[in-house]
Amino acid sequence: MTATPTATTPSPASDASAGSSQGSCVLWWLAPVALLLGFAFLLWQVKTHGPVTRLDLRLRDGIQSDARDSALSWMWRPARGMADLGDQSVALSVLFVSTVLAVRLTRSWLPAIVAAAAVAALTTVIPLKLWIDRPGPSQNVLGDAALGFFPSGHTADAALCYGTSALLLCVFVLPRSPESIRRHGRTLSRTVTAGAAVLVLLTIFGLLWSNFHWLSDTLGSLCWCGAALLVIWHFTRRALGSSLHPL
Repeated sequence: MTATPTATTPSPASDASAGSSQGSCVLWWLAPVALLLGFAFLLWQVKTHGPVTRLDLRLRDGIQSDARDSALSWMWRPARGMADLGDQSVALSVLFVSTVLAVRLTRSWLPAIVAAAAVAALTTVIPLKLWIDRPGPSQNVLGDAALGFFPSGHTADAALCYGTSALLLCVFVLPRSPESIRRHGRTLSRTVTAGAAVLVLLTIFGLLWSNFHWLSDTLGSLCWCGAALLVIWHFTRRALGSSLHPL
């Protein structure tokens, strides 16, 4: 007598988990869209000189009151150094090193494509600055002031370069590291991600303390570049779900 194969009935828990995963994949675009809406709101406020710009003025005056305090005069050099974390020569160098390391370990062009997507997103910032043509908070400037100040270029450099570097390290490098490192993979991934976030926040602090940018300049960059990072992360995950593109 031949035994008939029995179908395995999926459990309700597995069905719920699969449904939740599919739902999150379908709705992945909600976060980038929310960030772009935030950017549009800030842009509207800048163009119409709305309440956000008055908040910019009050915050600038408060920060500069502290910055001019003789007891805090020692902060000038560290703050300038923090602002320089968003300099392209620094931020792009970190992205380049992370990309080379990821390409070498994976023997794939995918990390280079991810980095190229981040650089492409970065090139959209200068046309925005030229179009919006916002004046800065003072005579202190970084780079070419004729480009405008909204959104902040240094914040964009930091967010996209350090954020993409963290993505490359967490997705491509750490999983291919020696066993002694992979054993702590989750902790290291969180540390790398937190480190990238800290570098971005330090850049913003340096820009505000040194009176190079308004607060809304930096928030606009975070919204614009954060949306780009989320799109890059989503398509990187999809590409890894299919296959790597070998060299």
